[in-house]
Amino acid sequence: MDKNRKIQLGLVAGFAALLVGPGLLWLGLKPLCDTTNYENRTLTAFPSAETSLEQWPAQFEDWLEDHAPFRNGFLTLKAGADRLVGSLDSSNVLLGKNGWLFLQDVGDSSSISDYQGLTAYSQEEMAALADKVQQLADVLAQKGSRLAILFAPAKEGVYSQYMPDSIPVVARPTRVQSLTDYLRQNTEVPVLFPLEALQTAGQTTQVYYKYDTHWNDVGAWLAAQQLLQALDLPYADTLPAVQVNEEKTAPTDLANMCGSWAFCTDDLYYEVDAPAAQCTEGTSETELTRYQGSGTQNLLLVRDSFGAALGSRLAQGFDKTLVLHGNLLSVENLTAQQPTLPPVVVVEVGERFSDNLSGRLDTLLTWAAQTDPA
Repeated sequence: MDKNRKIQLGLVAGFAALLVGPGLLWLGLKPLCDTTNYENRTLTAFPSAETSLEQWPAQFEDWLEDHAPFRNGFLTLKAGADRLVGSLDSSNVLLGKNGWLFLQDVGDSSSISDYQGLTAYSQEEMAALADKVQQLADVLAQKGSRLAILFAPAKEGVYSQYMPDSIPVVARPTRVQSLTDYLRQNTEVPVLFPLEALQTAGQTTQVYYKYDTHWNDVGAWLAAQQLLQALDLPYADTLPAVQVNEEKTAPTDLANMCGSWAFCTDDLYYEVDAPAAQCTEGTSETELTRYQGSGTQNLLLVRDSFGAALGSRLAQGFDKTLVLHGNLLSVENLTAQQPTLPPVVVVEVGERFSDNLSGRLDTLLTWAAQTDPA
């Protein structure tokens, strides 16, 4: 066998070892390794028998990326290397000042573009939304109910002081600020976007998580009080004492997305020292939750992920509350879970999810038109 042939065979054997070796090691070492799914998503499944030949290669590649041997270890190693050089190589997560993390423009998010003022609703889009909001409010009012809309501000705007200098503000107002102003001027519905209140409180008390996209209990409590005030219900105008719950860990969805879960452990779980409604069905994180509060009226809260923390704080101002995630929002499900109209309906939409408002208004309008008051 000549020398070149030996070199070729050696390269082939080495390449094969690189492909097969990690898998063989994984069979023996998997029980000793970290295999926890830290990401807030379902990992890609292996291509099934129904997967077409055209789709098979891409789905297999996605599956392999999610289930590669020693995946968590390599992600943690890469994140540690990034931290050593003061950078973050991630298409999903942006590294801000003082270690704060923010969500990139990815998937259903245009958080960075929204923050910069690079996105906008047209006059036609805002007019169409205003028409839907007022239609729903009118139908509810005819049956003795009220409507309120809450846009939960994105973390980027609340903690803009931690945004990197490489992400400049190009224009103001943002698209949701403009939409809020338009809805206030062209409907009779309370429309809230508590950016200023959260910014002010955030100067002395943390109101969003450092390594997560969402507000914490403090931010949710502040938003709940603004809603109660807008609905002419009893509310608190002074923030109570804030304490750290050492038995709970602050969520880290952004850190998990970029493999930094092992390093982002210094955030604290802040709680407001104030009464919260009692959960009577589900949990704050489930897509259907019921609460018992200290008020006299019933409430339907339609939410997205920001409503998880908001639920118990807002429900405390009501008697019975149904909190329904937008994933479960259908006319059929509303009819089954809320067969009579409650006196108050609140629609909470995160700033980066504002495009979901139109569809949710359509569903609520159909349900309200065919539902009788209690």
